Amino acid sequence: MRLLYIHGFASFYDPSKSKIQILKNLGEVAGVDIDYCGGFDTAFKKASDAAMTCDLVVGTSMGGFMASHVGAALGIPFVALNPAIAPKETLLKYVGSFTDYSGNEKVLDEATVASYPDFKTVDGCGLILLESGDDVIDPKRTFAALDGIYHIKMVEGGSHRFSSLSEQVEEIAAFIHNAEMIYGLHSN
Repeated sequence: MRLLYIHGFASFYDPSKSKIQILKNLGEVAGVDIDYCGGFDTAFKKASDAAMTCDLVVGTSMGGFMASHVGAALGIPFVALNPAIAPKETLLKYVGSFTDYSGNEKVLDEATVASYPDFKTVDGCGLILLESGDDVIDPKRTFAALDGIYHIKMVEGGSHRFSSLSEQVEEIAAFIHNAEMIYGLHSN
């Protein structure tokens, strides 16, 4: 099983982070660095290209949003952790100049924010994992928007960074097993 991990806004792929180490329990993990300030088309192409050889896409926040689009486009199941469901709204607070988590100065404009569609709600096979303690993206709103479309699990507590991933490995493994039935995947 080969997984692609897609990080959130203003972040970067770091293979030493605990989330990546936890995901290694499920298979080989690859990553991709995405500059969301480049707009949806550029970010989507970079993520899609990276996912071409993967069996599962996992993403957090904007990475979860992107995983929904990549998964639907390529027929790959995805897992979204505290995903952004309406980037046109959630990215607005970053319009202007800001410093990303790597210390790089970035600029985000309103036209770029407007390039992002909503979370993909058709043609996908996804698992949505939410933590009730997310103070960046309202988990209740996400649950209401995606309920009945994807399997959703709300975990009490936590944070926007999705701190309970190690407790969700079995849930993800069960989802992968079900996805194997749908997509014909073969775990290593």
